[in-house]
Amino acid sequence: MVSIYERIENLVKDNKNTTFKIIGKQIQSDWHLGIFKTQYEISEACFVSLATVTQFAKACLCEGYKELIIRLRVEYEQRMQTQQSTPLDYEPDKSKIINEMYLWIENNDDFINNFVSKLKTSKKLWICPSSQAMYSCKFLEDILTNAGIDVKLVDLSVSLEMARTREFKGELILVILSGRDTETLNRTIEYLLNFKNELFIITTPNNIYEIAEENQVNTMLINFTDNNFLYKYRAYALLTLFLKISEKL
Repeated sequence: MVSIYERIENLVKDNKNTTFKIIGKQIQSDWHLGIFKTQYEISEACFVSLATVTQFAKACLCEGYKELIIRLRVEYEQRMQTQQSTPLDYEPDKSKIINEMYLWIENNDDFINNFVSKLKTSKKLWICPSSQAMYSCKFLEDILTNAGIDVKLVDLSVSLEMARTREFKGELILVILSGRDTETLNRTIEYLLNFKNELFIITTPNNIYEIAEENQVNTMLINFTDNNFLYKYRAYALLTLFLKISEKL
């Protein structure tokens, strides 16, 4: 599931409520210092009412500020324990991670074949990535365009309104939910489903819980071993996956 810290991060980035941004940034700053202010202290530091702090907590899907701060403490302690148990000179086994990536792609051959089959028929594709996956998806856009596919790459994590100005008629849609900037894309998925287009989703185990079960039909999980260790390995995995897709066209 998405952590409370990630929910706060999403509110700071995506929310138009300036007050929520101020509260979120204050909590984030305190969290990195191991400081957990009371509700009164937060209201004083951000020049907002106690009720506004409660509204912020509820926007993070907590019953109130007390639950929010308790869960933040737990996440902070877990992070500290992880850092203490990891040697400073630790280096991931790169060859092992790369082998896991190739095994991950092989294990999802049915998803890949289904996607490629539909792409050959449609010849049109909308790619809708979260911002963390944007770089990898530009590579997919290039190789599919060279293969004669009509591709449109849209950063819908920036604005859902961009999608509302488009008409999706017969195009295949590929959504990549990776990282923490997924709140807007989840709303986008709900919007895109209105067009009854064939929708394929690539996402992480954490983010899959944010998608309604009935919308998880064509879903591929980024769940290879160590997939959350470093962003660069996840990006490399997507690039490798997209190369595999191009080879099957």
